[in-house]
Amino acid sequence: MLGNAISVRPLGGVFGAEVTDMAIPGSPPSVLSAMLADAVARYGVVICRLPDAVSQGVAGLVQTFRGERRSIVVDTEGALDGAGGAHAHPEDVIALLTDPLASPAPSHLAFLHAESLPRDGAESIWCSLAGAYDNLSLPIRAYLDPLRIEPANGAKRQVSSLIGRHPVTGRKHFRIGNSFEGRILDVPAEESDLVLDLVGNLLAAPENQIRVPWSKDMIAIWDCRLAQHYAVGGYGAPGWRLSCVSASGDAVPLNRPQAGFVP
Repeated sequence: MLGNAISVRPLGGVFGAEVTDMAIPGSPPSVLSAMLADAVARYGVVICRLPDAVSQGVAGLVQTFRGERRSIVVDTEGALDGAGGAHAHPEDVIALLTDPLASPAPSHLAFLHAESLPRDGAESIWCSLAGAYDNLSLPIRAYLDPLRIEPANGAKRQVSSLIGRHPVTGRKHFRIGNSFEGRILDVPAEESDLVLDLVGNLLAAPENQIRVPWSKDMIAIWDCRLAQHYAVGGYGAPGWRLSCVSASGDAVPLNRPQAGFVP
């Protein structure tokens, strides 16, 4: 389905949505990326199950999202040892590309397209950085809001706030995932550890996660400001043909309801 609207159905979990009736032509129009970006800003993660998707169309779709793009292709088709090409642990590379702090740009979206997958299937988990914050009490939010973080990145250190505000929706969210390594500034080390443990526990809680089974030609698009991805079992098993692209740049304003978004 691609006309004046796309149909988006919320998933049964705490966040996320699914698009099932959508075609991706070889040269997708920019309005399609605008509508998908709209849905991702609202739901955090959008799952597109497209049995007729072709790699050229998906690549064209990604190109319509302007900004800096980085990518990795995982290909373990026919592999006996599960080695993902040049990447022994491709899920680690994907985690770096899509980390909440990977890009300072206002918008940071990630795309995963599974052209093929292992015979026994596969799943991914997304945790909600916004939902985890929403579930906190007001006094805890007031304590966390002014805190600043410093990643343990050596020369690439950057100080930023622990809590961010989404540039499109204004929704507050954690700016770090559960893989964050670093410290909270201006508090004792023990207190920093407690805060980081709290964030990690919140993101690992089932009520802040969705678990999605992969299907052939499925595309997952998520906002790296609002969600963090975890590959259940990794991406090293034989049978994967998977491409991951991260696109960072300017934030796209929300479409007006009549401009193409149908909940």
